[in-house]
Amino acid sequence: MSDLPRSTGTWWAPSSRHAKRTAVGMAAIVAVLSLITWSVWISPSGPVSSAVSRALGVPTKQEQPADAEALEAKLTAAQERIWKLEGKLQSTTAQAGSRGDQLTQLKGQIADLRSQLAHARSASGADHSSGGSSSSGTSASGGHAGSSGSGSGSGSGSGASGQGGGPTVVPGKDGPSTDPDPAVPVDVPTKAEVLAQQSRWYGLYTAQSPFNWAEYDQVSQQVGTATNMVGYFQGFDQDFNADAVQRSWTNGRVPMLTWESRPLKTGNDQKYVPGYTNADVTGGAFDRYLTQYAEALVANGQPVVIRLDHEMNGSWYNWADGTVQQNAPGSFVAMWQHVHDVFDRAGANDYVIWNWSPTRIDALGNPKYQTLDYLKAYYPGDDYVDWVGMSGYYRKAAEAPTFDTTFAKTIEQLRQIAPEKRILLSEIGATETGATVTDGQKARWITSLFDALADPANADVIGFAYFSETATTIVDGARTTNDWRLNSRADSMAAFAAGIARNDIDYDLQEVKK
Repeated sequence: MSDLPRSTGTWWAPSSRHAKRTAVGMAAIVAVLSLITWSVWISPSGPVSSAVSRALGVPTKQEQPADAEALEAKLTAAQERIWKLEGKLQSTTAQAGSRGDQLTQLKGQIADLRSQLAHARSASGADHSSGGSSSSGTSASGGHAGSSGSGSGSGSGSGASGQGGGPTVVPGKDGPSTDPDPAVPVDVPTKAEVLAQQSRWYGLYTAQSPFNWAEYDQVSQQVGTATNMVGYFQGFDQDFNADAVQRSWTNGRVPMLTWESRPLKTGNDQKYVPGYTNADVTGGAFDRYLTQYAEALVANGQPVVIRLDHEMNGSWYNWADGTVQQNAPGSFVAMWQHVHDVFDRAGANDYVIWNWSPTRIDALGNPKYQTLDYLKAYYPGDDYVDWVGMSGYYRKAAEAPTFDTTFAKTIEQLRQIAPEKRILLSEIGATETGATVTDGQKARWITSLFDALADPANADVIGFAYFSETATTIVDGARTTNDWRLNSRADSMAAFAAGIARNDIDYDLQEVKK
């Protein structure tokens, strides 16, 4: 190889005479190649452009409509999984750690999917009619803003016309429940506006709401009319839950907290709970907790109905006055006033609607517990209460399935004790028990409820919250499961849907979109 002759010039310019001509030719070749390369790169359907787009995760023009639909499906599926996990987090504390990790991971995936979906819509919106689905999707996810702005409503339409007074400020939500979005402000009424609303209240208690809306939304869909209140429970072992309040207001519902001065998991048959007597609360044992709770409520800045230590005139809770509970006569009133005063010092009473809610008096058995004086001894006073209320359940098939059977005697005493206060049926329900269950007594009881609300004599009854759950209790020594759910039977659901849609009961609620 070393013996071959070598040239001292380059192979493409063997002589200096052709160098200039060769250079011009090469410049032309380079220009042509550059033009070809540039056209390949910028071609939207070209292999290079497609490869780069795929590497960056940006869909090509041809792929965008399909990608947007796929991302929508993924987003919906991920959101549904979050709802389920949030419900399990609330009900299964033993698995909270692992569920929390899954929840955090899913929320991260949702944020990423939303970003990709926004990009896909932005890129394809000008060329495809699917842009319409984008706007409707935004309306659904941001429906809470619209709910507060449609106070005139499109529901029954009777609204405030029957009683006059304040406008409808909490009309409910006309679509599926949504999670709070920090980027979307929620128009929340003041406490004064809530108290002034003349349109009646329709609330539900369902398993896990307001932390999980799955069952709540299912019932609302079946009823066909939006709720404007949601009930839930907490104990004195739990901090103020801003998430519960925010989730409620995001969906146009006033939150009603039943707050129990005991650990939440305490059994209803435990009448004495050490460390949680009325004297313990009044004596200041919980002042630090109460103050922190009140301050957190103020920081959240949204109204809450607090139903403190309900059914106090019964004997089954640890806050009732009684020897077994180790509570002296009058101690309940002192305890209530003390909690109220702690909240007042923190400024929380600007946001709290205090609901005093005894149980149905004629179901107490002993006649002395059914007297006006007995119930009146539990009343904290007008200065400490915003609404009065009651729990009332229809349990026994032998009873007449009517409003008066369940509520009349107790309401009569409420009117005598607090004649200036409006009445909320704070926790109500009907179950199917006994031999006549197939005769539809639950449906007849529901129809009677709405007949009573249409009666002008009950204009001071501002609404109700229905306990749409199952509950297992001990009755006469036997374990009994009561199915209070609205949709436990087709006839009871039909009766309720027809009743809440009436135009003579002073409701101003939105129709739930199917």
